[in-house]
Amino acid sequence: MRFRESLAAKISSIIVSYVMVLVLAISVAGTVVMGVYKFYFSEVGALKEEILSDMAQNEAYHIHNLLEWGDDLDDYYRNKNVYYRVTYTDSEKIITNYDDEPYIASATSGHYDYEYESQLVVDKYGNEYYKNKEKKLADIEVFIAKDLHKNDIFAAVAKIIEIGYDLRYAVVFIALGSLAVFIYLLCFLYCAAGHKQGGEIKCNYLDKVPFDSLSAMVAVLAFLSISIAYEMPGDFFTDILILLPVLTVDYFVALGYTMSFATRIKTRTLIKNNILYFVLSFINKRLKKFFGWIKFVYSNSSLLKKCWIIILAIVVFSLIFTVAVVNNLYDAHEFFVLVMFVTVTAVILAILYLAIIMQKIKSGGERIAKGDLQYKIDTKYMFGDFKAFAESLNNINDGLQTAVNEKMRSERFKTELITNVSHDIKTPLTSIINYVDLIKKEDIENETARQYIAVLDRQSGRLKKLVEDLVEASKASSGSLSVELVPCDVTVLLTQTLGEFEDKLNKRGLTPVVSTPEQPLRILADGRHLWRIFDNLMGNICKYALYGTRVYIDVKNEQGRAVITFRNISENQLNVSADELMERFVRGDKSRNTEGSGLGLSIAKSLAELQGGVMKLNVDGDLFKASVIFDIIN
Repeated sequence: MRFRESLAAKISSIIVSYVMVLVLAISVAGTVVMGVYKFYFSEVGALKEEILSDMAQNEAYHIHNLLEWGDDLDDYYRNKNVYYRVTYTDSEKIITNYDDEPYIASATSGHYDYEYESQLVVDKYGNEYYKNKEKKLADIEVFIAKDLHKNDIFAAVAKIIEIGYDLRYAVVFIALGSLAVFIYLLCFLYCAAGHKQGGEIKCNYLDKVPFDSLSAMVAVLAFLSISIAYEMPGDFFTDILILLPVLTVDYFVALGYTMSFATRIKTRTLIKNNILYFVLSFINKRLKKFFGWIKFVYSNSSLLKKCWIIILAIVVFSLIFTVAVVNNLYDAHEFFVLVMFVTVTAVILAILYLAIIMQKIKSGGERIAKGDLQYKIDTKYMFGDFKAFAESLNNINDGLQTAVNEKMRSERFKTELITNVSHDIKTPLTSIINYVDLIKKEDIENETARQYIAVLDRQSGRLKKLVEDLVEASKASSGSLSVELVPCDVTVLLTQTLGEFEDKLNKRGLTPVVSTPEQPLRILADGRHLWRIFDNLMGNICKYALYGTRVYIDVKNEQGRAVITFRNISENQLNVSADELMERFVRGDKSRNTEGSGLGLSIAKSLAELQGGVMKLNVDGDLFKASVIFDIIN
């Protein structure tokens, strides 16, 4: 188990980090105080004198209050390292416990009697304000005993000054060390946030709270903490007792909040796990659905319906505009309404007229695009550019008809030419094959002559196959082949084809891996042409597949369609695309070392289309994939 997945390690790190924060706060506060009182630049005696003098000044103010309250000074200062001397200005009366003892620090102040009768005072800036009259009753002097033999606050402060002076440099290193440890623990906690046993990163209960709600709760807690700090009574020890638990709670809340932030970043839930995100997503979905519905209705409406929508918008706007204007007119109400009525009516009629023209042009263009080359757009009642555009479409129609006729005539001419030439070639070729066969039956002793006869036999057979493929490709592409569609079981026909190719596959070391469904797949096809498709594809595999590899043949039912897939690894690198392989006379073997005309895939594609099917090729590196697709019948 990794260290960052340990719950005990995380809890220990949280506790130690809090301790480091306290140490850091105390050491930083101590460093700041010692810096203010110049601990790093003064002697310890001078420091005692300065700090105790400030405390003596505070005691002088306190004696003033004690005199106001009528308390007994001797009783109050009996157990303190403080000497005092109060000298009254009007009677020279002296109240003191000081008998020329040595002192380490001193301070003076006055004892006043405030008369609540105010007088108007003007300062040097010309500002006027009322000030209470005051009368000085006595001079107050305070001395801090040098030996500090009594246990009071002054002796404690002096001791703290001595200890602080001895540790003034150590406090700095403690602050830096605690800061380093705190940063290290903080980094560990953030890295370990969300990690559970097993290496998974998961959200805990806190992390599943919507982040904006969690942030709001943290903000409220911060506001309450600031309010408590603002209402502090002002006493140092009391303030510490109140602030310490408040700041402790704030620390753990802030640490949990930031660790939850880190976990949400890791699990990518920071944005999505928010109430605001849910609300905005809900609104966005509804707006998309609403505007999508409007777009759907508008896009699927005819041109006239769209114009009616525009006309309705114009009418509504015109009514609102008319009402707004009429309410601000005092004269000529009827005239303005009449002008608006005539204008809107004219605009509506013009829009409807233009919409009817555009609808006729649009419908005519769609019919021409779908292949209705005999259709003519009626240009009656059209004008200007609209009429010229409609006539241009009609002229395009004529041009397309002429081009299609020329193309069809050219294709027929090519088919007839190929058929006639092939027929003319087949007659002498048949004679050559027959005479070669007769020669093979003769007892020829010359070994060289027998080799020549074997070459003639092989090449004449290849030429015959090429002529037959050429004729079949021409007929298939022109659609002149007869097709009789009957229900066929794809699996049965494919199994028969594999049986016929068993010897050829074994010679090439190819292992067929066939996958067929349990239920038979029946399609409408011509058995002869479908067998020829499978025969061409299997022949292609036997010629071009890598020796000693597996050939995968799958039959699947995909959404009501029978998909027969042939996959193999090519022996030679395929540098041509799937579309190029479907063209005539294109072969995967660029060097043309293998037998073949390059017509097999083209014939298979044409035969599939003649039977209402589709043939697709896919080339991925050396992987060759052919798919034949037909609709399934019940």
